[in-house]
Amino acid sequence: MLPTIPAAASPLTHDLVAGPCRPAVVLAAFPTALYLALSDEGATHTDVLSVVTSDALVLPTAVRLAEPSPRDWGVAPGDVVIVGGDEISLPAHGIRIVRSWRPRRVSTASPNATPFDWQPLLADLGRGEGLTPRADDVLCGALLAARALGIALPGEIPVGRTTSLSASLILAAHAGYAVSSVVDHVTHAVAGSTDAGPSRELVLAIGHTSGAGLLEGIDQVLLHANSPLPEGIPS
Repeated sequence: MLPTIPAAASPLTHDLVAGPCRPAVVLAAFPTALYLALSDEGATHTDVLSVVTSDALVLPTAVRLAEPSPRDWGVAPGDVVIVGGDEISLPAHGIRIVRSWRPRRVSTASPNATPFDWQPLLADLGRGEGLTPRADDVLCGALLAARALGIALPGEIPVGRTTSLSASLILAAHAGYAVSSVVDHVTHAVAGSTDAGPSRELVLAIGHTSGAGLLEGIDQVLLHANSPLPEGIPS
């Protein structure tokens, strides 16, 4: 019997681990994170699991280990592992879900009548390189800021046009969930708090371009919401 490592699951993706055993393809493996795509016939485009060490950037959908990096997961992109029954079975060990953790969420403001045109952002979905294309990060930032301002969100997002990991994060952002530092920055920025400066720097440090993309989307919505309407146009 293989040794097991205890972990905590996000409620956003716990059902993927708790359900029947099924294969998952390794999308990427880093010392701090492992990304898996559920690949059987019942899977959707967004059935993605991220498994992270205790010192990694914690995505709102992540399975979290108590142990820090670096970690040798024993797998490479394209390998197939088994997920199900509250366990992720890797070649050298299993990861067992023993508890849950609750991701941070942006507070939803009262409805704001300010209209926002989502079409340009939706049209760019999937544009950019990497597991989370830059255009998707911009959209995530915009979705979070809009929710915090009470601006109506798009009813449907064509996530099939982008990567599986990015799609899962876009849907999480649409529901208000994000990395803790991003939630903090949206909260501070919307309130006009002096803490928005330091929190902005923390967001900017996320990934190679993800932080900058998130900030671009947040700033775009804030600028739109705070811009006066042209003279003669009713509010």
